[in-house]
Amino acid sequence: MKKTILILSALLFIGILYLAIEGRNMQEIKTEIEISAPPSKVWGIIKDIEKWQEWSPTINASQGIASIGSKLSITMMSEEKGKDGPKYTPIILKLEEPKYFHWRAHMMAEFIFTNDKIFLLEEISTGTKVTHIETFKGLITPMFRGKIEKGVPPMLNLMNEALKDLAEK
Repeated sequence: MKKTILILSALLFIGILYLAIEGRNMQEIKTEIEISAPPSKVWGIIKDIEKWQEWSPTINASQGIASIGSKLSITMMSEEKGKDGPKYTPIILKLEEPKYFHWRAHMMAEFIFTNDKIFLLEEISTGTKVTHIETFKGLITPMFRGKIEKGVPPMLNLMNEALKDLAEK
């Protein structure tokens, strides 16, 4: 019995050590879209967090003010129609109007799971190129790597398309 407990403890320790090492590696999902509107217009939509749920098909509720250090409240859509998905409270880390928006959310503690959202706006001859990035890091990130790679790009692209539709009106 002691030998079994010792083996299970060693396996648990190895598993936690693996997650700790792999969790330090940041996973990045990056999408881009070109919008036929000036960066100032696109920026105005992005920074109006209170209205995100009105135009983004991935967000059920959004509250907060776009200022550095501000704590937001975001409720995502659920896979089940009409239901709320995950809720989180990111903090805005950096804003550079009209070109850079960055927030960070974490679960329990930053070493467990951290999610950053970044919008980069670049003026181009036809309007604005938006680079929409989400990064994931932390102890439990390796357990969700496949789900993140499969599920996050379509969500970012849906939000990008909705942003484009609204900005081009």
